[in-house]
Amino acid sequence: MKKKSILVIVIGIVVLAVIGYNYLYQDHREISSEKPMAELSSESISEIFKNDAANDLLNATVSVKGVISEIDESTLTLDGKVTCSFADIPSDYRVGDSINVKGRCIGYDDLFEIVKLDQCSIQN
Repeated sequence: MKKKSILVIVIGIVVLAVIGYNYLYQDHREISSEKPMAELSSESISEIFKNDAANDLLNATVSVKGVISEIDESTLTLDGKVTCSFADIPSDYRVGDSINVKGRCIGYDDLFEIVKLDQCSIQN
């Protein structure tokens, strides 16, 4: 009887360890292959965050259309309202170009009043 209960406890620990490992080391999201939850302009997504109505957008894949107002090493800023972080920005875009970007919405910076997107890709 004692051997049986030890075996059940060991099996239970192994099952919990496997579940915990799979939870901690799950696959990363592929934002570029996900369908956007919302398609918005840079002005509209900024207004949504200013009005504190953006709980559904946090950590969601969104598509944002706007005009490039600033280009840095790995980020684009759309209309001064949305910052988009890329792994690599294609070099054929310039300030003033209209663009549609898909990425994961990671939040809103109250100080600068900028919506932040990461893992961005350019949509055609």
